[in-house]
Amino acid sequence: MIQPPISRPGYIGGYEPREPVPQDYRNWGFATRRRLHGWLPPDRRIPVLDLGCGAGQFLYLLDSLGYTEITGVDLSPARVAQARRAVPRARVIEGDLRQVLAANPAQFGLITGFDIIEHFPKAEVLPLLKQIAQALRPGGRVILQCPNGDSPWVGAVAFGDFTHEWIPTPKTLAELLDRTGLADFAARECGPQVHGLTSAVRFLLWQVLKGAVLLYNLVETGHRSSGIFTRVFLATAVKRS
Repeated sequence: MIQPPISRPGYIGGYEPREPVPQDYRNWGFATRRRLHGWLPPDRRIPVLDLGCGAGQFLYLLDSLGYTEITGVDLSPARVAQARRAVPRARVIEGDLRQVLAANPAQFGLITGFDIIEHFPKAEVLPLLKQIAQALRPGGRVILQCPNGDSPWVGAVAFGDFTHEWIPTPKTLAELLDRTGLADFAARECGPQVHGLTSAVRFLLWQVLKGAVLLYNLVETGHRSSGIFTRVFLATAVKRS
């Protein structure tokens, strides 16, 4: 079976990709760098693979931070071309990400996937995660961004893209990654990032709303759930040495 049409132009629920401008990359990188604080490897020479790299937003961030061994893979020829233009120093592969993983056992110190695993049928998710684990070096890290099944607004994300096959929660993703042999699972919300007055107000209001949702969930169920309620969340795990 071929890789689902992640980032492919014209798929149902998607859109024809426009050409990003430098400010698009900088805006995305600003928020993402903050959210990934402490998760990115300090060694800038470590090989990094971004799965479903799209127009190269994460590759652009890595390049701006001084990482030198960066690779991206995507099915969409249009997205691959955009990524290559945005980050000429990166290696960008057009093709099935599973083939790239299979061809590179124990190769990468960091593997990332932003909004990809929800596009795979459930039966294929655990094999994919096992491939990711096998492509990591001992001590290597995976970082994934996914829709959040614990969010009260998950429907807007789950049904906003016709190609979504399933929606994880931090708990289910932790269980899946544990079955691949990865350890030290952690998850983070993707809430507002402060960069001015308006965003500061949004950040403060989000803290209030999050507290209300946490209380609602506690009253109904008697437990806190994950405590992560943003529509998407970030997760990481590390390959045992």
